[in-house]
Amino acid sequence: MQFARSLAQGHVVVSDLYSNTQVMTGDVLSGLGSSAAILYYNDTVTYRDGTQEPMDLHVLPMPKTAGADALMTQAGVGLCAYKTTDQKAEAAALFVRWLTENGRNLDFVAQTGYMLVRNGAFDAIENYDKFPEPTESYRQLYAALKIMQENYTPLSEPRFGGYYGKVSQLYDGLRQMQQELPARAAAGESIDALAEETWALLCAIH
Repeated sequence: MQFARSLAQGHVVVSDLYSNTQVMTGDVLSGLGSSAAILYYNDTVTYRDGTQEPMDLHVLPMPKTAGADALMTQAGVGLCAYKTTDQKAEAAALFVRWLTENGRNLDFVAQTGYMLVRNGAFDAIENYDKFPEPTESYRQLYAALKIMQENYTPLSEPRFGGYYGKVSQLYDGLRQMQQELPARAAAGESIDALAEETWALLCAIH
């Protein structure tokens, strides 16, 4: 309901793709996004009138409600192989082991913003010196990920048929609401009543 009230008042934005787009144009002060979103941040904020200023990006662990469990969603790239021949199955297994070997995985994630997959890799990345520019942003990202790896519980996306269709239905509905509700709130409608409409959308998607 806290989110629903904020949406109704126009205080949060449900972005079309990545929240970093609104951050880089100065439309919002901060955003929640995937770790790989680090790839898409610029060094500058460019406002709608064309003026610019340095980004001064700070990357922090996901926020949580005081007194509640610290949770983080976990999703990303999945690797799979078709069931064909034993030789190809062995080759696929070799590739996965090659890609996730400690040093190679460290190089890969440091260039992409993905989360590490090997025990001890978070300690190794503290002294990693081959981050892309801007280096400090990547260091902050992996410092935040280490905190979350140590203190948060990861939650994987559900694995049932039609899941992504329901996700699209929810986000499409929220984007439509964010175009309508703030104007209705400004016209005098009850924030609580508008928040209840948002809650009803959430409850309607099973």
